[in-house]
Amino acid sequence: MARTKTNVRLPQPSIRDRERDLGSGVVKSARRVFELFELFEQLNRPATVSEIVQASGFPQSSTSMLLQTLHRMGYLCWNPDDRTYVPSLRLNMLGGWVHDVALPRSNLRLAMQELSRRTGISVVLGQRTGRFVQYAHVVFASSLRDDDVPIGVVRPLVETGLGYALMAALPDEEVRRVASACLSPQGRAGVVRSVEQVAEMVAQVRAAGFAYSTRLQNVGRASFSFGLGQSGGQDPEFGRESSLLGLALAGKRRVLEARLPDIIAAVNDVAREYLPDVRIEIDPKTPIHTI
Repeated sequence: MARTKTNVRLPQPSIRDRERDLGSGVVKSARRVFELFELFEQLNRPATVSEIVQASGFPQSSTSMLLQTLHRMGYLCWNPDDRTYVPSLRLNMLGGWVHDVALPRSNLRLAMQELSRRTGISVVLGQRTGRFVQYAHVVFASSLRDDDVPIGVVRPLVETGLGYALMAALPDEEVRRVASACLSPQGRAGVVRSVEQVAEMVAQVRAAGFAYSTRLQNVGRASFSFGLGQSGGQDPEFGRESSLLGLALAGKRRVLEARLPDIIAAVNDVAREYLPDVRIEIDPKTPIHTI
């Protein structure tokens, strides 16, 4: 049975989001492979060649060849009935050992899915990349994703609540170095304008155990973020790397404000159930101040 042709709706970068600066010497074909996998992650369903072309902007001829190649290599599955491709379990298993070493008793993907299910809010996994936070994975709360965060974009650490949740795990000296690097570009007119202001906000996040942000978001949106530091992984080097990760519940401000007590309860419960390697326990009586 042929698949009904539909318009592909994906999250679009906002003025706060940036494309990754990969520098010179980038292998274009390699970049396209991983952008294709990120596209499937955002679609969260099988897709036809025409849908992939529409969503990615890639040329149709080279896209077809790329899909066929990945199918023959076993990284994509092909359904001749509706002419769709979908990532295979072989792709899903790649790199899984890293998670198993860093968080041997935890399931980060299930934790994100459960947080989104219990709160009705999208959940973002962020990882620190230099002075930026990159949105590595998103569990979308709705199929209407135009207003959500695209997977793969980056923001400076000082310009997003998730960035402060990550910086809270860093020593004060490194926080100041990161802040200085983020604030150095010319003509900044953002909410955060000084290293001292960054240090104060990081201290506030450390004391609370989370970052609740409204000013650092796009208009009408908010986020509730917390770090995944203090890992109990078997390898101290992988434990250190896990401190560079954090989660954020992000959505419309009115929705988050109405559900804040439920969010804190859900974070504590999900962490205990799905993230036993990570010590997260937010005091529900902690005053919630925005950063």
